[in-house]
Amino acid sequence: MNLRLQNLKFLYVFTFFTNLMVGMLGLALPLFAIRLGAGNISLGALGTLASFIYIIAVPFSGWLADRLPKNLQAGAGAALFGLTVCAMPFMTKLAWLYPLVAGYIIGLALLWPSLESALCKFTGGRALAKSSGWYNVSWSSGATIGYLVSGYIWQSGPSLVFWIAGGGAALLGLVFIALFRAPDHDARCEPGHQSGPIHLLYLSWLANGMVYFVLNILRNIFPKLSESLGFSSAQLGLLLLCLSGAQCIIFIIFNLTSAWHFKFWPLIVSMLVLFAGLVIVFKTERMSVFLAGFLMIGAAGGMSYSASLYYAVSLESKIAGARSGWHEFYVGVGGLFGPIAGGLLAHFIGPKSPYAFCAAMALIVLAAEILYHRSQTNSALQAAGKQFCEKD
Repeated sequence: MNLRLQNLKFLYVFTFFTNLMVGMLGLALPLFAIRLGAGNISLGALGTLASFIYIIAVPFSGWLADRLPKNLQAGAGAALFGLTVCAMPFMTKLAWLYPLVAGYIIGLALLWPSLESALCKFTGGRALAKSSGWYNVSWSSGATIGYLVSGYIWQSGPSLVFWIAGGGAALLGLVFIALFRAPDHDARCEPGHQSGPIHLLYLSWLANGMVYFVLNILRNIFPKLSESLGFSSAQLGLLLLCLSGAQCIIFIIFNLTSAWHFKFWPLIVSMLVLFAGLVIVFKTERMSVFLAGFLMIGAAGGMSYSASLYYAVSLESKIAGARSGWHEFYVGVGGLFGPIAGGLLAHFIGPKSPYAFCAAMALIVLAAEILYHRSQTNSALQAAGKQFCEKD
């Protein structure tokens, strides 16, 4: 009996459960580091190390994804992630966490580009927008549940979070290697292909990098602020859930329409919403108001990430693996500078200073994107006018 599954839905299920485990770790790791004596700078250093390893690894991983079987690379990445996470509860010193963080990040760097490039093996044209949208829904909903579940499991026993998340991810990786197969044919040239200006890809990478700069400050540095405000691990899990939950809702909305495809306005709206959410986080100390700010920041991430991934796998799709690697690279760049900048600001200026800084940065990015888009649009109009005159 042939149990191999050449099925896009199986890929979504694998993505959902794998990122559920990643979400569980996203809450448990900073809390565990705080138990081992980590302050704002140490938390920022952990996040920065993770992102540094990630941005080094994902361009190579993206290149590899165009050459290796998708099941082998993604499954090996999930298994490596799981095994390193299982070892974390045995660490008794903060310094021992650093090599384990490097190990699990290499696993994730192998995982995501291979899954994203696999989408092009199943669908092309307009259908690729749908499949990438449902892929986004699967990973973000998994992370959403992971943050919430992790907060409650942590209260019962911190080590359980790591063993459940790590063991589950390792098992999922082995199952994926054994069962999943991507189609041999390439579906990228199916009817309904969409195209648009390449500069929107670059702008979406810039916007997404800015959003992930903020998201990684919230995930790595905010736990220290939440502890000082008296929030429980369950309340922290609920706030982190809002980030991925709002992303997931935007992914679903964007998946129902193509009105945003190759349009500039989603990138503008994402920066405005990000700015508003950061102002709320900076000004409040109430849990209910924090929820609103986190929802807005998560929604901004849903807009920028949707554009970044879709343009990466649809424009010049022969290099979808490499482009998805660069998509993940800019996610990692935000994660590289966000935690260390946030940690230093929180330590030397004040626990809420990172959010004021990020709000100012969001406005700068917004202005830069508007200016660059105008310059590219004007250049395109001038080129079209010149062509028309030459023909005439």
